[in-house]
Amino acid sequence: MRLFHKFSAALMAAALAAALLLSAIFFRFQEGTVRAAQAARLNALSEAAAAMLAEADLAGDPLMAVDYLSGLCSSRPELASCSLDIGRGLRPVKTRGRKPLEPGQSTVPRELKSGKYSARLNFSGEALDKERLAAMAGIYRNLAAAFLAAMIASALLGLLMARRLTRRLRRLAAEAGEVGEGRFGAKTDASGSDEVAELAGALNSMSDRLLELETMKKNFTASVTHELRSPLGVIETYAALLLKEKENFRAEDLEVFRRIKENAGRLANFVTAMLDLAKIERGKMELRAAREDPLALARDAADFLRPKAEEKGVALAVEAAGTGEALLDRELLTHALTNLLSNAIKFTPEGGKVTVRASLSGGKFRAEVQDTGPGLKEGEASKLFAPFAQGSAAPGHGGTGLGLALVKSISELHGGTAGCAPVPTGGALFWIEIPAGQ
Repeated sequence: MRLFHKFSAALMAAALAAALLLSAIFFRFQEGTVRAAQAARLNALSEAAAAMLAEADLAGDPLMAVDYLSGLCSSRPELASCSLDIGRGLRPVKTRGRKPLEPGQSTVPRELKSGKYSARLNFSGEALDKERLAAMAGIYRNLAAAFLAAMIASALLGLLMARRLTRRLRRLAAEAGEVGEGRFGAKTDASGSDEVAELAGALNSMSDRLLELETMKKNFTASVTHELRSPLGVIETYAALLLKEKENFRAEDLEVFRRIKENAGRLANFVTAMLDLAKIERGKMELRAAREDPLALARDAADFLRPKAEEKGVALAVEAAGTGEALLDRELLTHALTNLLSNAIKFTPEGGKVTVRASLSGGKFRAEVQDTGPGLKEGEASKLFAPFAQGSAAPGHGGTGLGLALVKSISELHGGTAGCAPVPTGGALFWIEIPAGQ
């Protein structure tokens, strides 16, 4: 369950619990109010009847009391019966339209006495209960409507609060994702005084610091590789010159010179790749774009590496027919295509096949290199284009780990993308895609 749903559910549950508690308290309070109103009314009726008994006693007219109690019982539904004692014991007062009090009927009796007259008012417990239930039903309906309105308002408020909180957290997650992918310097809104704002501020500070360290690393790498290139060139040149003097050295010495030249050349290529990557990352690589035929470049790259493929026993197929034009840097794109092809040939075993596909359509140029090598393991595709990253099949094949990083940087320098994916039938598929330009 996502945090948005959890937070919304928690707010809804809290609002529901609070509303139920308040409703129960209010309901009990209203029930007490209804009971108090009933008791006050019964007291008022009893007091009025007592006053009438006093007047009848003062006037010496018992019929006055009889008529009053008879009319009272007839007009008040809560009165079940009335009894009057005028000196001959309590006797029921006849009431028109009112059934006699049944045995066992629930009543609330009130005894009244004034002088020589006394009376008993039997209030109907059933009538009082019905009246109270009717009043509470009305209160319950109003309370239910208010409860429903409060819950809807609470739900809307909870959703708004949850959306606001999770939106800020999503922005933080997006920034953290960019930092995790190496795009340092990304920032998010850190306004506010709550914990999320503090977290955003800390994440922004971390991103700035990482950007500073990354810049220092790139500058250091560029400086070191630049300083290494010249000495390596000198070493390789002198080793080549010594190899030309075959008659002056033993075979063992010549083998040492050959190894010196070979390793100096390999290290020089690594330094050159590092310099190119550093230039692209620092924005100092100049894109010399011109109208070129990218399909022809793909065919040329395949022709250049065909001898290497044949030497290893790997079949090389090219599907890049036709011509077209795109705005690109010929040297850089050739470098990217050569890297992809060289990697594919290196990781494809003898008897395998490498296929190059290139197309120009929809305003985009796309080149694909598919091999029948060991393929990619789960989770490798997203990591292979990082500098110095190597796949599970890399051990034993050599390499600097910079080739695919350069491919990705060159494609992005052209405004495009690069990627890879495993092939279900075995092997891997690497591709670059760049806009053709206007």
